[in-house]
Formats: sequence, C-alpha cells, structure tokens
Amino acid sequence: MLDRQDNGGDVKPLVATDQQPWSRRAAEWSLVAMFFSFPMSVALANVTMALAVVLWLLSMRLVDWKPFLSQAWSNPITKPAFFLAVLVVVATFWSPASGHEIVGYFKKYSKFLILPVFMALLVSRPVRGRCWHAFGLAMLITLVSTWLNVWIDLPWSQTHNQGFGVDHTVFKDHIAQGIMMSLFVCLTAMWTIKAKSRGQAFFWGFVCAMSATSILVLSQGRTGYLGVFFAALVFAFSALGGHIKAAMGTVTVAAMLVVVVYAVSPQFQERTNLALKEAHSSSLSAVTSIGARIETWRFMTSGSTKMTFLGAGTGSYPVFAKSYFKDPAFCAVVCPHPHNQFLLFYFELGLLGLALFFWYIFAIARRAFEVAPVHRGLMLGFVAIMLVSNMTHSSFWLSTESHFFIVMSALMMASASRIGRVAGRSTDPG
Repeated sequence: MLDRQDNGGDVKPLVATDQQPWSRRAAEWSLVAMFFSFPMSVALANVTMALAVVLWLLSMRLVDWKPFLSQAWSNPITKPAFFLAVLVVVATFWSPASGHEIVGYFKKYSKFLILPVFMALLVSRPVRGRCWHAFGLAMLITLVSTWLNVWIDLPWSQTHNQGFGVDHTVFKDHIAQGIMMSLFVCLTAMWTIKAKSRGQAFFWGFVCAMSATSILVLSQGRTGYLGVFFAALVFAFSALGGHIKAAMGTVTVAAMLVVVVYAVSPQFQERTNLALKEAHSSSLSAVTSIGARIETWRFMTSGSTKMTFLGAGTGSYPVFAKSYFKDPAFCAVVCPHPHNQFLLFYFELGLLGLALFFWYIFAIARRAFEVAPVHRGLMLGFVAIMLVSNMTHSSFWLSTESHFFIVMSALMMASASRIGRVAGRSTDPG
C-alpha cells in the first residue's frame, strides 16, 4: 500500500489516489472528521476513529500488508509506541489489578498500536492538509466560543459564569483546552509566518494573539499557562534559527510578557499565587491541586511500594494508592491516577516503561531537527507541551489528552517526512 519514493522523504500510496477503493477515501475523510471532533467531543472522536480504522482495513489487500508493515516499522515513532503497548500487555501478568481495571487500561493505551494506521492514512499531502485545517477549525470554534462566553451564556459551554476573572472553558476541562490551545498558538504563529499575503498574516497573527490571551486571561488552567509559555518560547527560538542573540531576545521578551500578564490578568495572578501557597502548605489533611501532586511524589518515595525494572504492573497504581491515601476526599483526587504520566509509567511499567516513553518523545524531537526552522518550531513546541502536560497530568491515560497527543504525533511525523530540510510556501504544515 505504501512505497517510499525518491522525492525528499515523502511517502506515497502504491495505488494512485483516483484509483483507490472507496473504503480508502472514506477512511481518510473519517480521519479528517476525527481531527475536527476530538477537541470538542470524545464520543464523536471515538466513533470517527473506529470508522477510519475499519474502513482502512477494508481497503487493504493481501499484497498491501508487507509494504505497509515495512514503512510503518521504518518510522522512528513506531518502535517506542509498539514496545510500550506490548509492555502494557505483558505487565498485566504481575499486576494486582482486576481484569475489569486492566481492560480499561487496554482501551486507554490501544491507540499506540493504531498509530501506524493513522500515518498510513496521512501519506497524502491533501489529507494531511485537511487534518491540519480540521483541527484548526475546531480550535477556532473553541476560541470564538471562549471569548463569547465572557458576555453570553452559551448552551454548549462547560462553564456558565460570564465576565472576566473567571474560567471560560468551553468543550473540555480547562487542562485539555489549555494544552490544545497552546499548540494552536504555535500553529497560527507558523501560519502567520508562512502567509502568502499581508491580510492572511494579519488574520492569523490576530488569532494567535487572541488564543494566547484566552489561555492566560480566560482560563484557570495552570498547565495551559506553562504549556503556552514554553511552547511559544521554543517556537520563537527555533523559528528565529536558534542563534544566541535570538535566544536572549526571546527569553527577555517572554519574561517581560509574563510580568505584564501577571499584572493585568486577575485569573493568572490568582492561580499563580494559589499554586505557591498550595505547594508551601501541602499535606494529607487538605485537598488542593498542587498539594495532591506533591503528596503523590511523597507516596512514590515513601517505601510503601517497591519499584522494579518492570514496575508493579498495569493498572497497579490505583490498587496501591487506595491503601496509602486513607482520606476518601483525598483519594478521590489522587487514587485514579497520579496526575503525572511519567510517574504513572514508572510506577506501573518500571524503568523500562519510562525509558520507552522518553524514546517516544525523543523520536519526535529528533525528527524536528531534520525539517526547516519554522516547522521545527511547531514540532518542538508540541514536544514542550507534551512534557509540561505529562509532568502535571496523566495525559496518555486520559481520553481527550491521549487523543490529542497520539493523533497529533502521527500528523507531526507524517508531515515531517514530507517537509524534509526545505520549507515550502504553503500555509499548512502537511
């Protein structure tokens, strides 16, 4: 089905697009629908994802499997994703979790196994472009709704509290919306740089500024604050070529912007001060966001569990956490997951699982250095968001965030294989 041509690293279908079976074209459009739906609806994203996989399977002939497997295995992100999924299955043999709990984990991490299917459907540049624009349209709808929610009580919004100084999350929780909007900031910044006209540059520059402002002023998600800060910092440094003077200028401007935002945004100021207060006074007697994360770290180092090279087993964290956190209110917050994907993989899958996760992230970062600076900025901005989000949340364990990181990983890597070392002039990174 796939064949690598001598065309600067692009991957093309063996069968011409106009000769592809209806199921292949339907699978590609289902994938586009998934990129549009996952920022707003997990249920719709699951349906379109399943439909894309089933239709892709129907389009596969017997002779297509060998080239597909060869191309899939050659992609640098496939190996860590595959071995991580295999370890999740193998680690069930020494897990104290129930069969029902383990099946739940299989559902959460199964997207690692279908990552190659996503990339197989993304070999066509028009399909990649549609997916980028579908995600962009979904985030644009989210952005407009977020700002309208300041003055209008929108029926589809998660929050119903008008005015400034309060949270205005629309479709998801504030953490998920914050990290997705952070990537949208980088994406619109890239579209601004690559715009073909001043009008396009102004429009995308305005959207970029409003997106960043919505995170810092209209959201209570501190993960979003960190995500947009580090993503924008990395993007700016990479897009400017990575020179020392550019780095110093970027850091200086970023520091000035943080001071300004802290001064003018009551929401940002309040959440920052609260984080410092919670960190200073964390204990098992009071449930706070930062305090819960600190107590989880203490649980990991308490000696109540014995870490091994292979971990305590898939789904084991909730079992051990319930025996450590006795207070029901506190356990309700930290027992389902530790709000840190690195800790979760380390606890359940050991050093091997943690190493595979780092390999997965490193594969994206390494590929970023093979593309042009502006595209490198987008990919490294995505990596920065992934690091921040997974250090403050169990992002690959949670539905919306795992959708976001896995499918965007596929789109990033598929796009990078086309871009190569020379940047095009199109406004999409596909």
